[in-house]
Parts: sequence; structure tokens; C-alpha cells
Amino acid sequence: MRISFIKIKGFRNLKPLELKLDKEKPVFAFFGANGHGKTNLLEAIYLCALSKSFRTRTNLDLINFDEDFCSIECSVDREAPKILEVIVTREPAQKILKVNDVKKSASDFIGLLKAVFFSPDDLSEMAFAPRLRRRYLDVLLSQLDHEYLDNLMKYQETIRNRNALLKKIREGEAKKEELDFWDNQIVEFGLSITQRRADLIVQLQTLLNDLYKSISQTEDDLGINYQSNIGEIKDSQDLLMKLTENIDRDIATGITQLGPHRDDLQFMINGHDMVYFASRGEWRSLVLALKFAEIQLIEEKTGEKPVLLLDDVFSELDEVRQKYLFEAIKNTQTFITTTHKGFLDGLDVDKVVYEVKSGTVG
Repeated sequence: MRISFIKIKGFRNLKPLELKLDKEKPVFAFFGANGHGKTNLLEAIYLCALSKSFRTRTNLDLINFDEDFCSIECSVDREAPKILEVIVTREPAQKILKVNDVKKSASDFIGLLKAVFFSPDDLSEMAFAPRLRRRYLDVLLSQLDHEYLDNLMKYQETIRNRNALLKKIREGEAKKEELDFWDNQIVEFGLSITQRRADLIVQLQTLLNDLYKSISQTEDDLGINYQSNIGEIKDSQDLLMKLTENIDRDIATGITQLGPHRDDLQFMINGHDMVYFASRGEWRSLVLALKFAEIQLIEEKTGEKPVLLLDDVFSELDEVRQKYLFEAIKNTQTFITTTHKGFLDGLDVDKVVYEVKSGTVG
């Protein structure tokens, strides 16, 4: 799987752009000062893969201040070539996804271009934000399993609707009995999500441990635990009973407290929780291991290599970890940003280098 062409218009600070990518080149690097648009290029590619940004939940943030809409188009070479397009408009405020010029739902769009994104922010996000640890699982599984993606989207909509109803009940505008429909939806989709996440953790465990030892050059044992918010559940009736028992608290807060939207991951080194005991170097090794595990699983499960998006990661990696990353890059189409062109000199692969200045790529 490779991107052969990128076309961007009206997106953030980037000037209108068309890039034809040489299929024989594995690496495309973009250098320039901060704030000039390098990360925006990676964000545009990510949108064509996942239909969402890794930086904002507000689609209108993606449109240049002087434009009424933005569009991003990626031509993807695979067994059946695809042209993927994301369009965001101000009036009406909407996001449109297209495949070969035909409108598609997010569930039919995601996964046609598979991508793995890595930035320095991943280090702090994995350490301190449960929401972003869940996102790692969701992004990976959504690219591997369309049924998981479909259930996840339905589950998220269910939680939004249930929370809105909880607030109405609290204000005396609705009755508790109206929660029954949404509770059954949580059970149906939530149990499926939880099971698939747990299965993925089993697949990741050995893979991550081996990768971590190789990257960190230690014999430390890495463990990963899936911490389900709903705890041990015998069956769907058991989960339904737990939801019922928790209704009064949910109404008081206006928030659904139980379900996979509150799950977390726990990373352990030699039996110790990394959140409390790991050094920054150990977190670097873990995040690299997670990203390479993501690449390997996508290739194993789909037969396709994802594209790799690296946002200014060289400044966060020491020489050993940089070398490990360079070896992986050789066999994967990779898009790199950096503030220092000199970092690219150590990258001994055939590459194309662009300068990004004030939103212009040249």
C-alpha cells in the first residue's frame, strides 16, 4: 500500500498543493521551522486514513481562515487503486468522505488507507491520559476489523444519546424507563468491543515484549493489562444488571459511568506500573514498541503495509532508538517532519526532501 498522489486545498495554513510521489522512494521528508505547516501535511494524510484529525475534534478547525471549505485527496495504490477524498465545509458545517468520487460513510472509508502515526506527544499521552491509551486500541482495531469499527461508532452514538437522556431525567423531563432501549444497546455493542479489545491485548503481549527488549536493549519484561471498566461479566444480563444498579449515580452526574468508554491499559515493567516507576527513556521504548507492533499486526492481518507518519520524532529519540526506527523505515512508505534538516543525513535510505515555509511546500 502506497500513496502516489496528494492534493490539498484550503487546509489549515497550507497553500494549494499537489504532490506526485515517486513509487521507488520509501521516504518523503518535510523540514522547516515550527508553525510553518509540516505537521499539517501529516494530519492531512491521517484524515484520509482515519477520517478524523489527531489534533482536534472540531472539523471547522481544519479549514483555512480565508476559505469556505477544505479538501484533501490521496491516491492510494493497492490491488484496486482508490482515490480517497475528505471535504469539510463551513456552510453547512459538514464533513464529506468520498472514494473514487462516490460518497461513503466513515465505516466504509476507514481502513482503505492504513496509517500509523507517531509524535513526541505520544510519550506524555500514553503516560498520563487513559483516553489516549484507549484511542491506541481503537485506531488499530478500526483499521483491522470493520465490524469492530461499526460497533464502536454505534456504541459512541448510544453513549451520547443515553447521556442526553440522563440529563433530561435529572431535570424531570423524562422517565427512567426510557433508558431501557439505550441500556440494551450498551450491552450489545459494549460486550463486543470489550471482547475484541481483550483479544487484541493477547496478540500484543508477546509481540510488545520482544520489541521492547530489542529497542531498549535490556532484558526487562514488558506487560500489558486490559482494565475493563465493567469488570468481570458473566453474560449480557449481568452487564444489564450492573447498569441498572448504577442508574441513580448516572442520573446525578448526567454521565454513563460503566462501559468500554471508560476502559484503560496498564503497562508494567518487571511487574511495576510504568505510570509510577518508568523513566522517560522507558516510555520512549514502549511507544516505539507500540508503533511497530501496530505496523506488524496491520501487515499480518491485512497483507498490506501501512504508511508511517513521523512528526518530529528525531529530537525525542537517542541514537540507538533512531537507528531502530531507521531500519523499519526502509521497508515502509514513510512521511517525516523535522525542524532540523541535519537529522535526515543519518537516514541512509533513498528519500525525497521538501522544505516547508509559510505553508508552501517546495
